Amino acid sequence: LDPVTTPSASAPVPRGSGSRAAADVNGDEYADLVFAAPAIGEPSTDPDGERSTYLGVVYGSARGLDPTTRTVIKPDDTRLPSRLTPGGVPTADLDGDGYADILAGGHVIWGGPAGPRDVVPAAKLGGVPGDFDGDGQQDLAVTEDVGKEFAERYQLRVLYGPFTREGKPHRTGAARPSPITEAGLGNEDADFSLTAGDADGDRATDLVARPHGDGEQEVAVLLHGGDGPGGFAARAPYLRAGSSVAFGDFDGDGKGDLAIGDNGTRNGEPGADAQDPTVHDTVTVYYGGNRPDKRIEPEARGDYATGDLDNDGRDELLISFEGSVKILRGSADGLTTDQSTTVRRAGAGKEVPASERPAQFTAVRDFDKDGRAEIVFSWSPDGEWGGSKGPSRWWVLEGGTDKVAAFTDAKFSGRP
Repeated sequence: LDPVTTPSASAPVPRGSGSRAAADVNGDEYADLVFAAPAIGEPSTDPDGERSTYLGVVYGSARGLDPTTRTVIKPDDTRLPSRLTPGGVPTADLDGDGYADILAGGHVIWGGPAGPRDVVPAAKLGGVPGDFDGDGQQDLAVTEDVGKEFAERYQLRVLYGPFTREGKPHRTGAARPSPITEAGLGNEDADFSLTAGDADGDRATDLVARPHGDGEQEVAVLLHGGDGPGGFAARAPYLRAGSSVAFGDFDGDGKGDLAIGDNGTRNGEPGADAQDPTVHDTVTVYYGGNRPDKRIEPEARGDYATGDLDNDGRDELLISFEGSVKILRGSADGLTTDQSTTVRRAGAGKEVPASERPAQFTAVRDFDKDGRAEIVFSWSPDGEWGGSKGPSRWWVLEGGTDKVAAFTDAKFSGRP
């Protein structure tokens, strides 16, 4: 069993002076873990009786994540909704001050030298962060519902940073019609989701747009940064069908690559489990350099994430499934199934079999700045995150190895 700590009193947050490190909320040049989790002992304020969640930050350091150095924000004490989606929470330095800001519940919690400010602005602000014009400032790509029935209901727009503390962008980009409708992949009122990353090695962030379907693996399109409609190239090439998307540099050539594949969901109709064999249980990698696209079969399907686990300058692809993470290694020849490994964790207890209490993959990031990203799992007693009656548990695995640190949030939130 992994030794588990239950940190009690919180130590002062190290004061930073600003940095460009990703997810560095206090600006001390170490990435931080930002998450939402069920609160313990808090009375429910949700109409459906669901237990409240809290927003937490555990700070990175030279020793890795330090759960004694943390910030806890209870949504009931702020403008945040009482129920946030549990798991990892996105961050981006939206105001350009060197401190990562937290995007949660349709609001931005601004980062600072002592961590996130406990005052949540009234102005709502959300979207998918990225530097879509390549100017070094973080922007937000948003999906707008213009309310037209039986017409082009959804459109894409970029809000360009830096943003003011009131949530006002430096400038607002022109709207672009739904890239899904443009590509003929959905009806005129089809909604779509966005994933941002670098697919070609230039300075501008690119976008993958996928239609919101009913569970099947959908064909997506890739929007490169450019001077076309909405600030992207006019032509949006098709990608192979798949509902999991991640960006990374799998061959170490300095140009971003894109992985898209089967996340395992199906629409439940008869025969729906038999996806097209070119999609079923596969990952397709689109390389940003001159390497040809490649389809591989990892024998796993689930959500994707990327990170350099071994400090070789090449990202690995992590596939989250059934409480486990399958790791596909990057190499000079690109992503490969050679020497792939699987890591897993299960929650505590004996009443429920370990197979029925799988931990959830939460994050992959280099929290100690040693060049090797850590993998974070988390678990709450009910196995589904909602309505927790006890503490959640966290595991931090060093570079996909057996070296692990574990802690609970028993003292993070709730009443004594």
